[in-house]
Amino acid sequence: MQQIRFDIKWLFAGLLLLFVGCTEQFSADAPLGEELAVNSSLEELCQRFTGATVGIEEEIIVSGRVTSSDKAQNFYRSLILQEGSGAVEILVGLDKLHNDYPIGSKLYLRLKGLSLGRRLGILQVGEEPDPASGYVADYLSSKVKVDNHVVRSAAPLAELQPITCTLDELDPSMCGLRIRIEGLRYAPEKEDEPSVWSGYHRFIDREGRAVYSYVRPYADFADEQIPRSEGSLTGILQYDATDDGRYLLKPNDAADFQL
Repeated sequence: MQQIRFDIKWLFAGLLLLFVGCTEQFSADAPLGEELAVNSSLEELCQRFTGATVGIEEEIIVSGRVTSSDKAQNFYRSLILQEGSGAVEILVGLDKLHNDYPIGSKLYLRLKGLSLGRRLGILQVGEEPDPASGYVADYLSSKVKVDNHVVRSAAPLAELQPITCTLDELDPSMCGLRIRIEGLRYAPEKEDEPSVWSGYHRFIDREGRAVYSYVRPYADFADEQIPRSEGSLTGILQYDATDDGRYLLKPNDAADFQL
């Protein structure tokens, strides 16, 4: 009897692990919604909203392709949506977004009733923030609200290529775009700086110009070593106006640095 109980316990554990593993798999056809009539573009949105947080009372609908992934946990409860030279970060407020909104999927975004503001140069959209919070927008508070504002198209996934440019071509108007910079090497600012991805790290090009990577301490690759060889770094562009201003690239995972 004890042996039977032992076997059942381990059978249940195995089934539980199998279920958890399945929920992490690519969900290619969920959730899909109706195709919406777009009446603006992300480029127009970025040009129009450049300052403090504003609430949207108009019926504005935009679309774009997902360029970020939370699979390696460097993005947390948010999606980057890009179209042409415009991009927006949607504060979704849900986990494991890569299952339902994988890179390359086309999304529609209904903006009416949401708030827009800029943080680190990126246009963010979400619920109206608490004025005392210091944030420009807050996370959507429920899946019902997410489904009301974010609709995944039935269009097939697109293979997206980052925008390749040099450091002297960067401009704050490009924040939110997925950018690739080639010919970079890791150049720690301090001799005792830990050479793992977690935190902020400086990379320089052959002319000595700098860009920084940013990786969350909770990312799956946060404790992996940064390669010392020259390569290309890809990530979502941000701009930190403090410390005399500097550009940041936030990668999806460690593979975004290519030797």
